Amino acid sequence: MRTWLLAALVLVTVACGGYQFPGGSQSPNPGTVTGRVLALPCAPVEKAGETCAGRPVASLELDYVAGSSVTKAVTDANGNYAVELAPGTYAVKLKSYMRVLSGPLNITVTAGSSTTVNYVLDSGIRVPVPQQ
Repeated sequence: MRTWLLAALVLVTVACGGYQFPGGSQSPNPGTVTGRVLALPCAPVEKAGETCAGRPVASLELDYVAGSSVTKAVTDANGNYAVELAPGTYAVKLKSYMRVLSGPLNITVTAGSSTTVNYVLDSGIRVPVPQQ
């Protein structure tokens, strides 16, 4: 009877994930990547002496690719985003027609780290060329 009770207890403990066998692998502590995405220029015509610091890019999808694994982040209305990633190296792909002016396209995340990665994109807004 005691053997049966002990076996049942071990089975329930292992099934619930409360016990880890010695030498078993532990899940890696993720790192956090946060940042902001801005687009330049803000308008085709800006007032003399004034420049725009960039306008936030809302609802932009950022894909963090490691091998066949893809983790997605989406910017909020202010262009901010946050994502938790397992330790490793990632290629960053922005789902946009805009070109990246600044910001890394490859990042390395370490366990438990907090990294800020900002991007500035070319909005494609141009002043019309005068016709002659």
